[in-house]
Amino acid sequence: MKRRGNAPKIVAEKCTRCGQCVLACPSFVIEVGAKQAEVKRGEWCLGCGHCGAVCPAEAILQEATSYEDYPGRGAAPAVSSGALGLLLRERRSVRKYREDPVPRDLLEKILDAGRYAPTGSNTQNVHYRILTSPERILPLREMTLAFYEKIFSRARGKFGSFLLRMAAGRRTLEYLRESLPKVEHAYEEMKKGKDILFYHAPALILAHAESWDSSSPFNCSVALYNASLMAHALGLGCCFNGFLVNAANRDREIRRWLGIPAEHQVYAAMTVGYPALQYRRLVCRDPAKVIWF
Repeated sequence: MKRRGNAPKIVAEKCTRCGQCVLACPSFVIEVGAKQAEVKRGEWCLGCGHCGAVCPAEAILQEATSYEDYPGRGAAPAVSSGALGLLLRERRSVRKYREDPVPRDLLEKILDAGRYAPTGSNTQNVHYRILTSPERILPLREMTLAFYEKIFSRARGKFGSFLLRMAAGRRTLEYLRESLPKVEHAYEEMKKGKDILFYHAPALILAHAESWDSSSPFNCSVALYNASLMAHALGLGCCFNGFLVNAANRDREIRRWLGIPAEHQVYAAMTVGYPALQYRRLVCRDPAKVIWF
């Protein structure tokens, strides 16, 4: 079900009838009356807190709004565009980690950043599974490898190729076949003790949510990206892992082991740890692929 919040309360003696709360509310909860703003459809409230956050007179009491915690009453945003741009370019996909464990309090700060990512209709429906040691990650790695061994073995055979083509399409099958040499090389490296899948990371985070909610893929992905930026700011590194997402959604054993509810899908996953390499330079990216209208 969609998340519902408690309706806001209007402090009559403070309200100036400016109407900004009406403009900010996405759910038509508030209207400006003859003497003050009034809650007209409280049962529609999503609990997003926009009404209280925009009110210049602090006349709206809403559980999602904090008048005390905002870092400053002066200029916003909190960082310059230059500083933010540098942060976005500094964040790297880290595939080589130190053995040091990630402290619980840092993982909690990382998840706290994910809490403030936007979610469709303010559902805040992102759930997490966190593995906090190589010993806990090892069984998941073995199950994930076993899943892909089955997939690629089918891609080699004629009958399996036919089934994969029917289920996933011609382009997916071509991609699998093109990937076989690289995958086989990676598998040989894994047998030598190298972890090409999770890179011997000391922690692993998965985000999952209800599969029937069309916003869930966005909600989980953005929450985990927020978390990855906080991880970078804390001196940690992350690497998003689509292989794990695919396996977790298609392998019953993995789903059971992780305790993913039947009505949920895993939409994002990433490894976390202290980088073993220091990136000394920024990298370039292709220009934005855009058509202007």
